[in-house]
Amino acid sequence: MAAKENLDELYKRFLRNECNPAEISRLSELFDAADYQVLQEMVRQQLDDPSATIPFRSSNQYRYDRIFRNLKEHTKPSRPVRSLWANISAAAGLILLVASGGYFWYQKVSPKPVLALHQVHKDVKPGGNRAYLTLSDGREINLSGMKSGRIGSDGGNDILQAVNGEISYVDGQAVTEQGPAALNTLRTPNGGHYRVILPDGTKVWLNAASQLRYPANFEGLQQRKIDLTGEAYFEVAKDPHHPFVVQTDDQQIRVLGTHFNVNAYHDNGGSKTTLLEGSIHARGKQAEVTLVPGQQVSTVAKGRLKVDPADQEIAVAWKNDQFMFESEPISILMKTLARWYDVEVVYGKDVPDIRFNGAVSRFENISEVLKILESTGKIHFQIDGRKVRVIKQ
Repeated sequence: MAAKENLDELYKRFLRNECNPAEISRLSELFDAADYQVLQEMVRQQLDDPSATIPFRSSNQYRYDRIFRNLKEHTKPSRPVRSLWANISAAAGLILLVASGGYFWYQKVSPKPVLALHQVHKDVKPGGNRAYLTLSDGREINLSGMKSGRIGSDGGNDILQAVNGEISYVDGQAVTEQGPAALNTLRTPNGGHYRVILPDGTKVWLNAASQLRYPANFEGLQQRKIDLTGEAYFEVAKDPHHPFVVQTDDQQIRVLGTHFNVNAYHDNGGSKTTLLEGSIHARGKQAEVTLVPGQQVSTVAKGRLKVDPADQEIAVAWKNDQFMFESEPISILMKTLARWYDVEVVYGKDVPDIRFNGAVSRFENISEVLKILESTGKIHFQIDGRKVRVIKQ
């Protein structure tokens, strides 16, 4: 009983980020020795906690059931497995980000142990707050090289940079003449992400290898129109008189005030817009639809639009500093890793077309993520500088 109470207390301290390195090591030992049912109940309590980052919801019961089934399979004594420390982080993967990362599993779980990377010459660190801001006069500002505070002005607004990787626009010198809107461009490279608070108060999270083009001042404009390439998450400030419009290559999303995610990478086969809150109207070249929360609209062949139920946690996992995949093909998964780690991915012959489910922190070095993917026993990875080779086992 004392051991159980000690486990409970350390677990709660860990969730509050109060554990020192010795306590984290002790907690890992306790997880390894704990009964599976005890671990399941601890995770369930966290998922049920309304104060959790992403609390458990009955609509996601199928996912947690599957995670627990995999956890149970991987705790059988007859099978060589990774530490339960990694397993428990997977079971609560929507809540916990632990030092050892997350846990991936293959749909047909292999009985083979986790494999070491075949070759690592130099590890690759994760991306971070990196972006470039181009003002209406063409001047480009490297935001990762700027100190916090005022970094410039445009369209009558001052531009401020915070220490947490975010820029915002505040009232500055009044514009005496109403001319063409001053357009700014926020661009993130591979290995970068950034946040911006637009002049109307709309918050935008910009993923790696993305670009956002927007007015530096919305005053006098009938609509708040911006252009997006790549991926961004929006929390749009409500303004019933001035619609907010997001334009991609193949979709136009029109809202008054809501939360949604747009994935519009050119190499992903078409834009995908996922609605989390409120309502949006999406228009393609051949159709238009209105979404309700929990739906996703995708652009398919010939500009048609397809509406499907959305997995909201997966859609915004990147914003919450996680990789999260649901039956993701290796080709798409590696594109995601390539953008975030700024690496080139090359494929050997006869690489199997396998799919992955799971979650892992985006703050891990790439070798740690690839080791987890190698646990399928189907593929190997070789890292050489900023090149990752995918080869059949």
